[in-house]
Amino acid sequence: MLRIFRVVVRGHFHGLDDEQRANLRAAAGDHEIFKSSYTADGTLTYEPNLVAFSFRYELRYSGDSPDTADAHVVELALDKARATLDAMGVDYRHLRATATDMATVWS
Repeated sequence: MLRIFRVVVRGHFHGLDDEQRANLRAAAGDHEIFKSSYTADGTLTYEPNLVAFSFRYELRYSGDSPDTADAHVVELALDKARATLDAMGVDYRHLRATATDMATVWS
């Protein structure tokens, strides 16, 4: 059975240098919460104060073990967030994630 999850990964920027801060602030308008959506690749949002950030993912799970679906999509989202932040060359800390099974939203 296919299950669709929305996963939010949250964390804090850490140890940013002046160039990283300038680059992130220059792009902050593209990362506003009101421009975000849940996607398979994730949408990064943050404010110009560069304290915290979040990613929004929509992930699908069709594994045989529904009891571990939440943990699976949380780990997948955390891995995706780490990869994106590492590719950006941005240090971070306090990553955490929450997953919502969209089939249970209205129940």
